[in-house]
Amino acid sequence: MPVGGRVAGKVTGYISNGYNGRSYQGINEEIIWVSIGMGIAIAVLITIALCYIMREKCIQRREYYITA
Repeated sequence: MPVGGRVAGKVTGYISNGYNGRSYQGINEEIIWVSIGMGIAIAVLITIALCYIMREKCIQRREYYITA
């Protein structure tokens, strides 16, 4: 008895849908653009984090000179 309603041999419907390799170009291009966007977003977040750390260090340094 098949588990979860799946029957062996149904995979052929997914393989033989008429894709000849060229239709994946749009998917690959979309993956590339998403990857570039994610890279830019990560770079921006790292830059913001570094600016925040430097700001905190400057504030602590000023407080040290004020209290000394």
